[in-house]
Amino acid sequence: MDAKTHAIADLIRSAQDGDERAMTELITLHKGLVFTVIYRMVNDYDASQDLTQDTFIKVFMNIKKVKNAKHFRAWVCTIARNVVRDYFRRAKRSRVVSLEEINEPVGQSGLGLTRRNMIIQDALGRLKERDRMLLTLAYYQEFSLAEVAEVMKLSEQNFKVCLHRARKRLREELRGYEEDLLSTY
Repeated sequence: MDAKTHAIADLIRSAQDGDERAMTELITLHKGLVFTVIYRMVNDYDASQDLTQDTFIKVFMNIKKVKNAKHFRAWVCTIARNVVRDYFRRAKRSRVVSLEEINEPVGQSGLGLTRRNMIIQDALGRLKERDRMLLTLAYYQEFSLAEVAEVMKLSEQNFKVCLHRARKRLREELRGYEEDLLSTY
């Protein structure tokens, strides 16, 4: 067990014993990850903040169920995925990011970078939830193959097949935008 996993394990044990400081530290360490995963799924900043809070309430309520610190990150992401599913079931809608919500990067190529990000985010938004989650965890969050497979409840081999198909569907959604994505600004 590496030092980081050992530190997480200590925090988990303390949180399971009722140490609020340890729970706060666990939330602090994982809130960026959870928010990013949720935001990529719902494309709504305010809803993502609420859903991130809901996720950590569920983590807090179920912290005693954690057995292995090595799987904590995947466990938290599984809870986040389920919270998002519940949100979509309740709302029965998906939302597209408007131009006003996108912060343009500073610099000479900011407009081009913003356009590329919008094209990719829009294409991701048109994919099914499962494909968005696979691509987000594998590429944006840089989860390991085993971690993504665990979060998605897939075998590693099945995950590889699903990821290949998700990339293929994303490529289809990006068809026609090749020049915009490959050009230098």
